[in-house]
Amino acid sequence: MPSEPFLDSGGKRVLLLGNEAIARGLIEGGLDAAAAYPGTPSTEIMETLIKARERYGHYIEWSTNEKVATEVAISAAICGLRASVSMKGVGTNVAAEPLQAFTYMGTVGGFVFITADDPSMNSSHNEQDNRYFAREAYLPTFEPADCSEGKEVARRALLLSEEWHQPVMVRTTTIVGHSSGPVVLGEVTKRERKGVFPRNPQRWTNLPQNARRMRLELIERMASIQEKVEAVEFNSVSGSGSIGYIASGAAYPVLAEALSVLGVVKESRVLKLGTPYPLPNKMVSRLLNSCEKVLVVEELEPFVEDQVAALAHRLNSKAGVSGKQFIPLAGELSVGRVAQGIRAFLGENDEAAAVPSEVERKALELAPPRPPVLCAGCSHRNVFYAMNRVEKSLGKDRMVIKPSDIGCYTLGYQPPLNAVDSNFCMGAGLGTSSGFSRFSGQKVIATIGDSTFYHAGIPPLLNAVMNNADIVLALLDNGTTAMTGHQPHPGVGKRADGGPAGKVEIEKMVRACGVANIDIVAGWDIGALTKAFESAVNRKGVSVVIARQRCVLLVLRERRAAGRKGSVCSVEADKCKGCFICIGKFGCPAMRPAGKKMEIDPEACAGCGACLDEGICPEHAIAGERGGLEK
Repeated sequence: MPSEPFLDSGGKRVLLLGNEAIARGLIEGGLDAAAAYPGTPSTEIMETLIKARERYGHYIEWSTNEKVATEVAISAAICGLRASVSMKGVGTNVAAEPLQAFTYMGTVGGFVFITADDPSMNSSHNEQDNRYFAREAYLPTFEPADCSEGKEVARRALLLSEEWHQPVMVRTTTIVGHSSGPVVLGEVTKRERKGVFPRNPQRWTNLPQNARRMRLELIERMASIQEKVEAVEFNSVSGSGSIGYIASGAAYPVLAEALSVLGVVKESRVLKLGTPYPLPNKMVSRLLNSCEKVLVVEELEPFVEDQVAALAHRLNSKAGVSGKQFIPLAGELSVGRVAQGIRAFLGENDEAAAVPSEVERKALELAPPRPPVLCAGCSHRNVFYAMNRVEKSLGKDRMVIKPSDIGCYTLGYQPPLNAVDSNFCMGAGLGTSSGFSRFSGQKVIATIGDSTFYHAGIPPLLNAVMNNADIVLALLDNGTTAMTGHQPHPGVGKRADGGPAGKVEIEKMVRACGVANIDIVAGWDIGALTKAFESAVNRKGVSVVIARQRCVLLVLRERRAAGRKGSVCSVEADKCKGCFICIGKFGCPAMRPAGKKMEIDPEACAGCGACLDEGICPEHAIAGERGGLEK
């Protein structure tokens, strides 16, 4: 087993990624079982647990989707084991239904639901604040302030869940999970792992007659937990000033630095809040009673602010409660943004002296924004290029609508491909296609990846067949869950630990959904892809084109491991006319202008040979081997 700092014995001080620290905390808490669906910024939690499995013996599973992962973890907790489930913030929408039922029932073993929210939408399509879901679902919530605290928060959350007999949530964010910090490792206690199902139909069967009783029991449990969070060590007060501040989770270190930069630490009393739900009301009440006014600093929604304001109203407190009128509602909080808000809160509205933003400006200069692009050699580019070619051949009167889904292929939105017209959530590209076709009368070509198809694409495909939709589905089969780091899915034949698993062949699944028109085409072959789409758009009903080529990053990784090099493409300068049609329409990142000619960077080229298609270079100036990536 490779040496990893999160595998070290207790007492050591090591540098860990926040997600690694959270995983280590679960292990120190006696984790027995973990399930997840990959999604940035949560993926490394499960990846760490996979690497630690051999030493510590817990069960690990990449599940088909977030709902299934949650149900697997719930079953472990019901059997008395300590379990976790982790996912990116928007995955909570998929997992919500079983969680809503489970919180009524209460747990036997510890159960930690980890949501990795994404302020600023670094890798997500919204900024949803899942603390609101926690309140709706009665999930006591822990929020680590930084990566170092993540370990202890995860450990204690697992143990307190078992003590309180209630599932709990750990809400982390991108900055917590993807930053690094020093972590002091605790001891890992070996546990006897044997789950036993406690037969009790009146508890585990969520019929209305049982749910009505369980809801009353839940309310009693939460009232008890409300008292117990007062003693949770992640809530603390510092300072003795007359101006109060409350900071939740990752906002706390930002607030602390902003107060220091502004030189107002001495006159500030700060409540560091680690349990935003339920609030430690007694602690908050003492802060309100000792301050003239209070500013709540939190990322995204005014979740804590609204609770504090309501509590202040009930107490008839003279302390005014402020928050989002001074602290931005959108995006990650920076020291500069918070410092500016504090100045306004304190009545100092001098914009010229507003923030220490020079550092931020210099940082942006050193790291300018770089939009993501499809990798050189990625077959998704070929699919989009072929789709665009077919649409153009149909003429202006037959525009093709091109819905897409969540995955690498969403990058087909970027120029020069411009081949994504809509994108909502996992599986919705196919689901909306049936509606777009029916309600617009236009032809539709939807795109979905293999992992996403197994996750959420099967029900909408069944729906399309059942309702006689007239659509084409481009199913992009690259043999992995590529965007999040090549995790397995049901079509791969491997489990999370690399062992063999049952394999569900994607074309058999498509056929089982009732699709009669299926074409399987090599992903590198733009000519064959074009012909397949031409045939499909001229057929009625549901047609599926499976574009099959393994993820280029996997192929290149295997090449390097084997110590061999593949062929690459090159430009014959005497034939190149400098028209740059190749870059302007195809846009492979290995292509670049060199004066009035085009050239291909041999270090970036994967040698797939897709650019040999005559539509990409009408002068036939590109030399290489067709399908060379797999050879």
